[in-house]
Amino acid sequence: MTPRYLLEKEDDPKKKLDSLVKSVMENDRIHVYTGAEVVDVYGFVGNFKSKIRQQNGKEKEIEHGIVIVATGAVEYKPTEYLYGKDTRIITQHELEEKIAKGAFKAKNVVMIQCVGARNEERPNCSRICCGQAMKNALKIKEVSPKTEVYVLYKDIRTYGFKEDYYREAAMKGVMFINYEDERKPQVADENGKLKVTFWEPVIKEEVEVEPDVVVLSAATVPNPDNKHVAEMLKVPLTKDGFFLEAHMKLRPVDFATDGIFLCGMAHSPKYIEESIAQACAAAARATTILSKKSLEMEGIVANVSEDLCSGCRICEYLCPYGAVEMKDKDGKTLAHVIEALCKGCGACGTACPTKAITMGHFTTEEILAQVKAALLEAKA
Repeated sequence: MTPRYLLEKEDDPKKKLDSLVKSVMENDRIHVYTGAEVVDVYGFVGNFKSKIRQQNGKEKEIEHGIVIVATGAVEYKPTEYLYGKDTRIITQHELEEKIAKGAFKAKNVVMIQCVGARNEERPNCSRICCGQAMKNALKIKEVSPKTEVYVLYKDIRTYGFKEDYYREAAMKGVMFINYEDERKPQVADENGKLKVTFWEPVIKEEVEVEPDVVVLSAATVPNPDNKHVAEMLKVPLTKDGFFLEAHMKLRPVDFATDGIFLCGMAHSPKYIEESIAQACAAAARATTILSKKSLEMEGIVANVSEDLCSGCRICEYLCPYGAVEMKDKDGKTLAHVIEALCKGCGACGTACPTKAITMGHFTTEEILAQVKAALLEAKA
């Protein structure tokens, strides 16, 4: 019998991961810093510098041309359904570990979907939970066909071809019962026995089950370090705490800041194959920069007149690309434009109270000349 490790493939992902790790560690051109922390990142596309704090407390600065953000995500630790108070109540991830070790035995299993997701605090779907439930339910039925598996769900969202596994699970006897927020399942410990009570919408009655194990499909939440990383790189986050790409369709693995890319669950909850596809896309985008000896920048960039600059920092705060930095010169703090980062949007120039910033090819004189030419043409 071939063990089911991934929902859509019969391969052992651990063997593939071990092989990949081995290849990385043995490659002389790849430097891996385990247990390290990125303290600071500065610079721009093609010329980044990062300060890394290693396990021994020493700091090291490395130079690099691009940045790929792959911070991943973490599993929500439930506070609902007696989780943490009873060892028989576990998450899907913990169930998977038990199955892999051959340490899982049960006659009755209840799975509760959308734990910590699709609520007021986290309104979004975690996407992978339904697929994980199908995978583990099918594995339980494969190992122990007589085990009763109940899946209590709001909506089954096995999108794409994963719908086939939902049908397969139903055909093998996995029972799916819908619940609503107004009538969530209740989990209780009565005299050492687990009891799950839920409303059955078909027969319109409350049903009580005594499972050996309750499995919670917990939400996928952003890595807690995302905010710190976003502040260092000056890139945006979504309201949920994941990283926000430059454009959903046109630049799906880019940030607005050149030379910084993202992939995997740093972007949003997704399956392994989706993370791999996005990682390949990020690597491909990175090579378009790393393969060049020099980079062509935009011709229209901002320019600061040092005589007019008052060092008020308004331009630094407003620049969406982090292209303005403050430098000390002759006892004065002046704005300086990093041309490699500037996109010529004009936000700094319009806000500058002393008119110290002008845009290439869009100076006041050039714009006024265009206006006068237009007016003369209109008169003629």
